[in-house]
Amino acid sequence: MKKAVKYSFVFTFAFLILALNLFFLMRISMRDTQGKRLEGATVEIFSQIKNGNFSDIVLSQKDIDFVIYGRNSKKILAASNSRIPLLPPVTGVQGYFLKNQDDGEKRTEILYLCRTYEFSDGRAICIQTSIPAEKEISQILFSIFPRSLLKVLIPLLLFLFVTLGLYFIVLEKKYDSQKEFIANVSHELKTPVAVISGHADLLRRHGNKLLEKDESRFDESLELILKESENMTKIVRNLLELTRLENRLTKPQKEKILVREFYREIKEDANRRRTETDSNILIEIATFSEDLIINTDKNLLHQIFSIAIDNSIKHSKAKDLRITLGAEKNGRKTLLFVRDNGEGFSKEALKRAFDRFYSGDKSHKTGSGIGLSIVKSIAHLMGGKIRLGNDSGAVVKIILPS
Repeated sequence: MKKAVKYSFVFTFAFLILALNLFFLMRISMRDTQGKRLEGATVEIFSQIKNGNFSDIVLSQKDIDFVIYGRNSKKILAASNSRIPLLPPVTGVQGYFLKNQDDGEKRTEILYLCRTYEFSDGRAICIQTSIPAEKEISQILFSIFPRSLLKVLIPLLLFLFVTLGLYFIVLEKKYDSQKEFIANVSHELKTPVAVISGHADLLRRHGNKLLEKDESRFDESLELILKESENMTKIVRNLLELTRLENRLTKPQKEKILVREFYREIKEDANRRRTETDSNILIEIATFSEDLIINTDKNLLHQIFSIAIDNSIKHSKAKDLRITLGAEKNGRKTLLFVRDNGEGFSKEALKRAFDRFYSGDKSHKTGSGIGLSIVKSIAHLMGGKIRLGNDSGAVVKIILPS
């Protein structure tokens, strides 16, 4: 969160600096353009002076005022605006504030240029040209963009800055999630690799002696190597499956499925995979419409239910575990669920259950913690949603389009 705010602030500050630089560059460019206009007006005025006649001077640029006065006498020879005072010759464009006639406290800025010219008879005059400086950058922008458009642009800029801040927050969360994922993968693979490496080294050095003196220890090392190899293979297989699902490399193959018949297959499959320690587990099918049909990928849906049932078996502490498979029609959606009679999800589990490698039971972790992440990815791939809850035990709800 702190990094996101920091990045947003830095970007905003950089944008403001860029905007200020652009403003000053535009201001310099505008002053340069106005200076060229004043210079051109001065040359144009001098070209119209003939035989000392200053009365017929007409400027092509109507917004430019001029004053012509003798350099030594300071006598005004011609002027287009009597309010403009005599100003000293300058090398470039200068600013000057005129006091308003109606209110002396208010002042109007003009930009002026004053050049000295000499006639062949030795006379010297000063031609002073000036232009109102009202058209600063703000006035130019207002003349380019209507005020109604600016009223829309300002909130839009604020919205963009807020959106940018939120984007950095999301980006930071994804980055932290990625770091956590890499750390978790390393941690999950480190244990089986260490076990396999340690027992393989033991068998390499003392395998023959163990076979002769303690064959049971030899067999124990082999069993541990096989067990940890299976665990590591399962983790890698789940990671590959999760990657395929998240990158949508798996394409759902939809077919019409009779839900009750599908549940019977799920029940039979779970009973086949049941071990001796699972003898206290009962899987039952709730009462719902016999002719309820859904149109989705059967294999992917089977995978969701297999993971959900395995999670109930692994994490429930109920002595006589009862797992219920149910369904109901809700408008254009079909709700499928797996409910058990265990302790249910903790508050933390409800928030983090879909995080990769998260395991609510940290005391004796029995799985890789990727199962529900795979379930969520499968559901999204099928156009559905997954919801977790508690209802006299843990409930996994799968909401699918009909």
